[in-house]
Amino acid sequence: METQIGLQELELSKGKFPKQIGYVNDFEEIFTKKEIQFLENLLEYYKTTMNHDIAVITIDSIPKDLEFNQFAIELSDNWKVGSNNNGNGLTVVLSKSLKRIRITTTDRTRELFLSDEFCKKVIDEYMIPEFKNQNYYDGVLLGLNELIKKWT
Repeated sequence: METQIGLQELELSKGKFPKQIGYVNDFEEIFTKKEIQFLENLLEYYKTTMNHDIAVITIDSIPKDLEFNQFAIELSDNWKVGSNNNGNGLTVVLSKSLKRIRITTTDRTRELFLSDEFCKKVIDEYMIPEFKNQNYYDGVLLGLNELIKKWT
């Protein structure tokens, strides 16, 4: 029996984490090019004006030896999100196929601005309702807007 391995899974087998390609890393290909460009512009503007670093990552699989939340934390650490901005970092890791989402923050961001409880509230109240209707872009955008409002 022949099996097909997805490109992302093949890349993950070579190394634990995919290579960062921008602020928006749509490895699962759930956004349109126009949506990616809008999010890229938003996150670039936010980094330039507020010195806060945000990465959005969609991924369809993770290494078998990691649980999703741990993978999201390690991926954010591996990419050093926020490390060049006095510790002002936030990562949204979303998997449509695994039906999982995690918002990770740097210690400084979590302690001063975005608690785990607040991030969970954003996921539950703004993102998941949109995801349930297959509106992944809208859910991510609504969630980012809430996070940015609180973080400014």
